[in-house]
Amino acid sequence: MSRVLISVLALTASSCGLLIDGAYLLSGNKSYKDVEQRRPTGQEQTSPERRLAFEGPRVRVVCEDVTRGVDRVWSVHKTYENQGGWYQAHWLPIILEGAIGGGLAIGFGVKCGEGSLSCDLMYATIPFAVDVAYSLIRLLTIRPPKLVDKQLTEPRTDAHPTPSASRTTACEPDAEIVANASVSGGPLRIPVDPSGWISQEDQSRLVAFLLGYRDAQVMVSGGGRQLVPDLGRCQFFSQLNAADPRHPPVPSDCQPR
Repeated sequence: MSRVLISVLALTASSCGLLIDGAYLLSGNKSYKDVEQRRPTGQEQTSPERRLAFEGPRVRVVCEDVTRGVDRVWSVHKTYENQGGWYQAHWLPIILEGAIGGGLAIGFGVKCGEGSLSCDLMYATIPFAVDVAYSLIRLLTIRPPKLVDKQLTEPRTDAHPTPSASRTTACEPDAEIVANASVSGGPLRIPVDPSGWISQEDQSRLVAFLLGYRDAQVMVSGGGRQLVPDLGRCQFFSQLNAADPRHPPVPSDCQPR
């Protein structure tokens, strides 16, 4: 294989820095970012909230009146003008191509010294070195983007994410845990007592149901409406296992691979 052909093939595989600049030129020199900002209003609001809790080996519904501060919320749409390129983007070719080119240079150099490979293969590492040098120069010369405009949305009020106080209350008389799966799976309805607990027998039924259907989900309803967002089967077992690792184990199909 000729030196020219080796260099051409290597060049096509080692032009990440040039590709980044090419994409930058096609996309224009503006970038945008939306930032949410909050400011307390000094007001508070109390509303009923329900959540599914895992306490040791048991599952229950926690019914509370939760007090949260009221925030004034708005979004800031910021427009930036890039200063000659995408700031810090050229770290990618420096790290990636530096590792690939350096690895190839060491490997080819060792084999060349042993006489098992042609030393002409060392020319294949030159384009990697060139692009790394190019990217390093670009990294040092591209300045941070400059803020040129910002626009604020109309403010709105929203409850603060962290509650300031909570008080346990009785759950709805018709509160229940509902498990659904495919058309043939459920719904399984588990009654909840005023304190939010379900019986041990009902919990065993719930666990068995969730083990039997991979697409199963759990929710809490009461007062004719859904009170708690759907909780997926794997999330259910992960949280239950975290509360009590002895019971039950997380299903194998929910384990990360």
